[in-house]
Amino acid sequence: MKMLQLETLLQAKDKLRQQIKANLNKLSQKEKDIQSTVVVNKVLSSKVFQECQRISIYLPMKNEVNTLPILRAMLNNGKQCFIPHYHNDDMIMSKLESWEHYEKLPINTWGIRQPTHFDLSNDAILNGGLDLILMPGLAFTKDGRRLGRGKGYYDKYLQKCEDLGLQPKTVALLFKEQLVDNVPISDNDKLVDFVFYPSEEEMSTSYIF
Repeated sequence: MKMLQLETLLQAKDKLRQQIKANLNKLSQKEKDIQSTVVVNKVLSSKVFQECQRISIYLPMKNEVNTLPILRAMLNNGKQCFIPHYHNDDMIMSKLESWEHYEKLPINTWGIRQPTHFDLSNDAILNGGLDLILMPGLAFTKDGRRLGRGKGYYDKYLQKCEDLGLQPKTVALLFKEQLVDNVPISDNDKLVDFVFYPSEEEMSTSYIF
């Protein structure tokens, strides 16, 4: 990609990030709770989730769909659970043994829990692989285009999976304010297989966990 094209792409991504962040900041906690409940129900009832056993799940920041009910369900139903562990420019998926294990993890600077000891050899993709990755992000299209927060953690991780001959399914979880008509992407940006978000009708009939 030419330098000018790259600069234009990065500017377009940054502009969209700022727009989505502004929209998310306007959401009340109740609105986020209602939408999270809808998305959680979609995940738990989906064929892709039910058929997968080794699942990576992100732990939510304040303006992300709350995945903790999914985490509880995974642990209660005997699924193998892995969570993101970030260190500098690297991300691995670390095994989470139980809810008690989760509650004992320290909270990092982003306000989410993660293990303290980082070891690349502990990555799930080097120890049995992953069937499914539940992914966060800022903006998405219905056909799976994704805009992350700019670090490239998940795009690089999915590339590592490809390099190892692994093909975990990917599911994006989002509020309806994060669904857009277009996301500017480059050749290095990975598409998401499934995009789960609430419709207006689903929100009107939802209950909160």
